[in-house]
Amino acid sequence: MKRRRKSKAAPAVDTISSLPDSILSRILSLLPIKEAVTTSILSKRWIHLRHYVDSIDFPDTIALNSIESTHIFHKFMDSVLVSRDAAGSHFINSFRLEIVYMNRNVAYNLGFPNVTKWVDLIVQPGLKHLFLDLDAYDHYDDNDDDVISQKPILPICILSCRTLVSLDLTRFRVKGFTFSSIGFGFPSLNVLHLRDIVFHEVGDFMLLLAGCPNLEDLRAEDIDFCYQGDSLTIQEFLSLPKLISAVITQWRCSWCSCFPLKALSNSEYLCIETSMLRTKGHKFYEMDQLLQYPLYDIPIFHNLTHLELHDRLELVPQMLQHCPKLQKLELHQASFEMLLSEEDVLPPEVVPQCLSSHLRICTIDNLLDLQSELMLIKYILKNARNLQIMKMHYIMDHPEIEAELSTCPKASTTCQLLATYRRWKF
Repeated sequence: MKRRRKSKAAPAVDTISSLPDSILSRILSLLPIKEAVTTSILSKRWIHLRHYVDSIDFPDTIALNSIESTHIFHKFMDSVLVSRDAAGSHFINSFRLEIVYMNRNVAYNLGFPNVTKWVDLIVQPGLKHLFLDLDAYDHYDDNDDDVISQKPILPICILSCRTLVSLDLTRFRVKGFTFSSIGFGFPSLNVLHLRDIVFHEVGDFMLLLAGCPNLEDLRAEDIDFCYQGDSLTIQEFLSLPKLISAVITQWRCSWCSCFPLKALSNSEYLCIETSMLRTKGHKFYEMDQLLQYPLYDIPIFHNLTHLELHDRLELVPQMLQHCPKLQKLELHQASFEMLLSEEDVLPPEVVPQCLSSHLRICTIDNLLDLQSELMLIKYILKNARNLQIMKMHYIMDHPEIEAELSTCPKASTTCQLLATYRRWKF
């Protein structure tokens, strides 16, 4: 029997090293910055390549719980940026950084100033994506003024970067300048996400939005202002014609409920609080006053297919009149002071077009078994011809409600009723 000759293993070929620098740099740019930097141990060539990585992204939150860990991370960042600068590499496409400083003294005396220095180096023409979230873990006090003063100041250089496509900022305060006093604008910005930001006045926020003519995705949560100021003219003429998705929630000041909803009228997805529904004259009214007047200045949302409303449910039937193509409705009740009078939640005489033609999914959260809630659910079931799913999340167990709804009139014969109950532990 003849023995088979063992074939010789093909010699190992270092294929990746044969690639040009431009491709290798692109590959490294797809890695988190820490991993990209570690490739420098492979050879002198890789040390050179890491200087031309066009993305400095930290995908995970960096928790710095001591002065030592803070110094180590700051030394790492300084080495990355200084080495790039020395190599003549100034172009950065994306920068993402999320830090939690466990000690507020370290954050304010060491952390925030260094981050500002890095941002000044990184924000250059060509930067397209910027994500910054700085938090001092124990910096929140009961005093609102203290909370505001303890936020890091937004580096002004960010507002001069006209190449930005997406901007995501969390926990900053705008101080030392106003938007009307600087030449700024984001002609390429598509995505703007702001969380826990303090502006000098309402007009600054409106001017910021006005400088984003191509904005498609807006998220503004937990926005605060030092004082109201006069922004009525800006609100009247604010236009965001390319907006597709908008989330405007958790504003700390009641008078900020005068957000110009007509600027959001092209949205396909909208998430707002019912307190934003305003009356003529751009004045803020309490909910019982709002129920006494028709809704003014609420545009028709011709493109809206997904609506989330937070806080109160009384104005839902009126709001539906302005959403003719709505397919998905989510209601999140945050206030447990619903008015018990049935007259307060009487549905409109004309059934909204979205109910009769388009609505397919409805979700209502934090239900309390109030008669007004039951009326709203029955109204939707009675008129939503294409409704497929009605989801109801109750605070407490109410099986009798589910039984009552199962026998009430329904315009859709295929609608599923899904009820869940949250059992609180005391």
